[in-house]
Amino acid sequence: MKKRPTKRSPIRKKVFPCRVAKFPLSWSLTEQKCRNLFDLTSDMIQIFKVDGTLLEMNAAWRTGFEYNDHDLANLTVFNLLLPQDRKESEQIFLAVLRDGKPRKFQVTMVNKSGQELAVEGTVSRLLCEDRPFALSAIFHDVTRHKHYEKLKDEFISTVSHELRTPLTVIREGISQVRDELMGAVPEAQKTMLDMVLSNSDRLGRIIEELLDVSRLEAGKVRLHRKLCNIVEVVEEVVANFKAITKHKDLELLTDFPAEKIEVYIDRDKIVQVLTNLINNSLKFTARGHIKISLRVREDFVECKISDTGRGISREDLAKAFQKFSQFAREIGPGDRGTGLGLSICKKLVELHHGRVKIDSVPLKGTTVSFVLPRYTHRELFKDSIGGALNRCVEEQSHLSIIIFDVLDFETLEKKLGSRQMENIVVQMEKIINGALRRVADVAIKDTKAIMVLLPDTQKENAYVVMGRLLQVLEDFLIREQKSPKIEIHSSVICYPEEAVTLEEILDGIYAQ
Repeated sequence: MKKRPTKRSPIRKKVFPCRVAKFPLSWSLTEQKCRNLFDLTSDMIQIFKVDGTLLEMNAAWRTGFEYNDHDLANLTVFNLLLPQDRKESEQIFLAVLRDGKPRKFQVTMVNKSGQELAVEGTVSRLLCEDRPFALSAIFHDVTRHKHYEKLKDEFISTVSHELRTPLTVIREGISQVRDELMGAVPEAQKTMLDMVLSNSDRLGRIIEELLDVSRLEAGKVRLHRKLCNIVEVVEEVVANFKAITKHKDLELLTDFPAEKIEVYIDRDKIVQVLTNLINNSLKFTARGHIKISLRVREDFVECKISDTGRGISREDLAKAFQKFSQFAREIGPGDRGTGLGLSICKKLVELHHGRVKIDSVPLKGTTVSFVLPRYTHRELFKDSIGGALNRCVEEQSHLSIIIFDVLDFETLEKKLGSRQMENIVVQMEKIINGALRRVADVAIKDTKAIMVLLPDTQKENAYVVMGRLLQVLEDFLIREQKSPKIEIHSSVICYPEEAVTLEEILDGIYAQ
């Protein structure tokens, strides 16, 4: 008698509706392994729709944010973000959903207890039947790391400030003794005092570099960019080194284009970069030459500082821009610095949205090059407003923007000539920058308009500033006595009263 086969209910496998990648069958993971990977990782994972609706979260996420299943019904991703971070996060989510390119995600989120968590990770797109379905964010908590970094920066900054005052007093006292203001000093003692003064100067430079690094890492360095002829800037820096290179029997070579190259830079910061880089070449070049060259490369300006010094090994080259990196350090006297110079240069160039690279061959020489962008006028306005806007959002303050437009610019350009009109707008920019009373305020020009950024300024105060600056401009134009007469139109746009996003501000400017 044959046994009747028992009827079994079909096994239903829960299939996750989204797939990120296709693997060969032999590589496929079981549902349990996927679940273990999802739940046991220490990284926080959330799967959500672009509108913020949460679909699934792993155990690490639930532990970190302290929410249970009952809490999740009315919770969205945007409930976890600080208000000032929501707009930027929405833009990141939409961009990932649109093009599928994963993007880094750094933001501060708030858990159920109200504790702020600094997190960083990656947002990616999930597909279902080859169509965008949802987003996944895999991130980890870096709150403690950020806290330690802040403590370290505060410690360096505090110690540096505390050292600077007594060092100034010590140096002044030794200098007075060395100059025999307190009485005659034997030659042997003068030699010793010279050595003490030299080392106190070195300690002073170390303190300044430590302060620079702490300010850069804390985001407290703000650029005050103006239109500069970078050829003139480099020439001035090079002139300061001619006596030193002559004393060391080194050639100081330059290779600059004949025409001027105008870029918007913080002049003092770029001078600091050039000075650091040329100083480095001087330290490690005993014979031969140091060469500084400038070139225009498409939308960038490239500056190169090359030497015939002892070079850097391949192993050391990989950590050239790390803090406190010192290469081929030898025992004995001599100023070898702190190993902070290249790190400071890199950060200052990157603040200008530029790039730095270093190439070296041991015993043959080193070349450090950096590039700075040459913005279109809209890009320049966008970058400048964006930086000011981010600070105002962070500090919850106001931002006012004044626009001065030359009326009938095209007609005037035909009658007076392009060069003449360009010179007038350049002069207007210089006059406005000279008339601004706060360091944070800055004027930037495009072809026919000048934008004035007034951080932490409300609308009514912006109109007062506009009236004062308009009077200064009109006085200048009267002195110029141009025919036909040049007239200026002025307007004000304020955050957050009239525009909230960067694009809204730009649209308001170009609609004037």
